[in-house]
Amino acid sequence: MPLMPATLNTLPASAEQRRQAAWAIADQCSRILKQEFGATEVIVFGSLRGDAPWHNDSDLDLAVRGISSDGLLKAFDRLATIVPRWLPFDLVAVERAHERVRDRILKITPMPENTYLALQQRLEDELATIQQTVDTLAAVVDQADTVAEISVTPALAAYLKDFNIGCERLAERVVVALDGGLPTSENWHQQLLQQAAEPGGQARPPLWERSLLLKLDAYRRFRHRVRHLYNLDLDSKQVLALAQPVPALFGQVQQAVEQFGEWLVERSH
Repeated sequence: MPLMPATLNTLPASAEQRRQAAWAIADQCSRILKQEFGATEVIVFGSLRGDAPWHNDSDLDLAVRGISSDGLLKAFDRLATIVPRWLPFDLVAVERAHERVRDRILKITPMPENTYLALQQRLEDELATIQQTVDTLAAVVDQADTVAEISVTPALAAYLKDFNIGCERLAERVVVALDGGLPTSENWHQQLLQQAAEPGGQARPPLWERSLLLKLDAYRRFRHRVRHLYNLDLDSKQVLALAQPVPALFGQVQQAVEQFGEWLVERSH
């Protein structure tokens, strides 16, 4: 298999150059998924396909058919060896994706042309994805007393990380579409959640109240702390204490996003 050209490993200077490089990387990923893992179809979706605004921190979203769950994990690890660090990527199986997300991937449900309605739909799509994470996390919490701690704690930590990423994506959708772009400082993850909690561009209301922001920021801080820890270094009590409130917290996130969605619908008229 040919190596990734050196120019694609270098962070492109502009968003458009980044988009062009991402397409070249997507093509190589597609070849690997088909030739090495037997994928019958590879679909590029998300912002690279034009489902959402493309920006300098956009992900490469790939959906595949014909790869088992175990094969998908191996395929992800394989792609991680060739996708450059400047381009985060997601790999999902079409057959096992949430129905709402699957319909979006396959363009069964087209994205509205109206900017506000399109944003409202993207937020709903993100909620559906986060719901899957929260449901799985809750199931692990329920089994915490019957499963070895060495297995439960790393699993919960991974789902807590995914929960934080999902909430950041909600904020990202809003500030990119309405505020004109993401924060650019080194602590932009923290500023992103804060920016979403304040009124913004095009007279938008806050995505969520500051009381909810403080709760969500605890998960951002956790993700930041554990990035460089080994699984054995995780504090099991702390991880469980963070995991247990997630379903109720997600309910608050859903309510906030639904209220924001009502404003988007009103604005679309």
